[in-house]
Amino acid sequence: MSDLKVEILLPLYYNQDQSGKRKEVEGSKFTETFDDLMDRFGGCTVDDTPLLGGWVDPKTKDRINDTNTTYWVVCKKTKKNVEFLHKLKKVLKKRFEQEDIMMYFVTITRI
Repeated sequence: MSDLKVEILLPLYYNQDQSGKRKEVEGSKFTETFDDLMDRFGGCTVDDTPLLGGWVDPKTKDRINDTNTTYWVVCKKTKKNVEFLHKLKKVLKKRFEQEDIMMYFVTITRI
């Protein structure tokens, strides 16, 4: 059975409001996410080095700049784990008030 390395980019700031201000995401949301991953996989690594990135909103064509942190786990590639990750993504979109959350996995071989 293969293993997966799952990477989740979480925003440090909410999307800007009408005035153009950006509010910092509360620490409790990151703790809750860490706990979700620990409870499911028994481990989680957080790289709190700020990742600066950007994307273009396909609806408005506006350029959006983001600052993110990365959570990652290594787990077995099972149907149940993949289903959990799909459900978790929906939870994270609500928790962090985002239209989408960048989450992906790659198959790995441990050495």
